[in-house]
Amino acid sequence: MEVKKLETMLQELRIPLKPSRLNIRRTNAKYIIIHHTSEQYLNPSLSIDNANFQLRDLMKGVLELKQADINYHFLIEQIKDDFHVIMARPFATLCEFDDIDNNINNTAIHIGLIGNYDFKIPDPRLYQVLGYRCISPLLKTFKINPERIKLHSEVSLDNSVTCPGEFFDKEALISATRKYLLK
Repeated sequence: MEVKKLETMLQELRIPLKPSRLNIRRTNAKYIIIHHTSEQYLNPSLSIDNANFQLRDLMKGVLELKQADINYHFLIEQIKDDFHVIMARPFATLCEFDDIDNNINNTAIHIGLIGNYDFKIPDPRLYQVLGYRCISPLLKTFKINPERIKLHSEVSLDNSVTCPGEFFDKEALISATRKYLLK
């Protein structure tokens, strides 16, 4: 029953992709940048991550902003009792963030956490999933040093940016990532 429901939701999400509108990456990935989705998609349902499937609301935000695609390579979403990694954009394409220097932005993999961690304390399981299922394999694949894992607020040229949020603990993320780092 749950599989049918998920298939139905995925069918609803099908929108025409516009790869010709996406800029191609010309250099190797050297950074991983962590974001939350409420910075870009102002849909109120994306302000707090919950146990419901919220990708549908995010796609609505993409259409409202007339974007070619989701502006993150990966999304982390809580569905029911666990967090899931969703690949949202091919590695070969760039994400567009005007407030990040091009030298960093054009060499970064961007990961969006559904929700807003200015208002909610991240579940410890989020750090485990993010470290094990997403960041650790990226570090190994692209030979990125863990010191190049950055929060959007650390690389933004806008000092008012708090993304991925005041409650997001980078040290907890680094610790979880090192624990699961593939050798």
